[in-house]
Amino acid sequence: MKIIADLHTHTNISEHAFSTLEENCIAANKAGLQAVGITNHGPALEDGASHWHFRSLGKNNPGKMHGVYLISGIELNIMPEGNVDLEEEYMENLDLKIASFHQEIFYPKDKNHVNDMLSEALLNKNINVFGHLGNEIFKFDYEMIISQCNKYNKIVEVNNHSFAQRPGSDVNCFEIVKLCKKYEVPIIVNSDAHISSAIGHFDESIKLLNEVGYPEELVVNSSIERLRDYFKQIRGIDICNR
Repeated sequence: MKIIADLHTHTNISEHAFSTLEENCIAANKAGLQAVGITNHGPALEDGASHWHFRSLGKNNPGKMHGVYLISGIELNIMPEGNVDLEEEYMENLDLKIASFHQEIFYPKDKNHVNDMLSEALLNKNINVFGHLGNEIFKFDYEMIISQCNKYNKIVEVNNHSFAQRPGSDVNCFEIVKLCKKYEVPIIVNSDAHISSAIGHFDESIKLLNEVGYPEELVVNSSIERLRDYFKQIRGIDICNR
């Protein structure tokens, strides 16, 4: 399986990441990718980007940099009530909104708490993707949530960074991807790179997809045609012509 775009990457707008937007684009081109997403953390995280960053990123996207299509986005923080940490007015020009749990923000009370937060997040029309759901700290009723993703137009990320940084994610992601296959929920494979040299690294994620036998036609970023169709659906734009 070939992945043609890495849509979850961070830049040094955050202190815990180390490369510029331009360096990420250059690295994506060098890795043979056709598109790269810039998805810095929302402002609730201690070194997350400010609301001005996201407004500017959405309004000033040149469409293409260093031979790759540039996707302007955000990694929102799912908050204890199931809401997210950026107002809609600052997201309206962004192409992709990933929403994730981070233990730096809070620890959930229990599994039911996470179920309730994700049930609320399902209803949020500003969320496109659920990021790194395999986190052991934020376990939930996988079938209850995954079975509803198509109803609310949510796709699921398989996050390559998780296999090294979030213990237990390999086992949890296996179960989640099996359910995505069962319910035909589309997924997206991303590196979650915090430095440009990590962009385009998907080996563990692809290995998992092969083990599950997940169909390539449901992987949104496995071809430029699928990726274009996805953004036409959610944003009404052609990422290759803007």
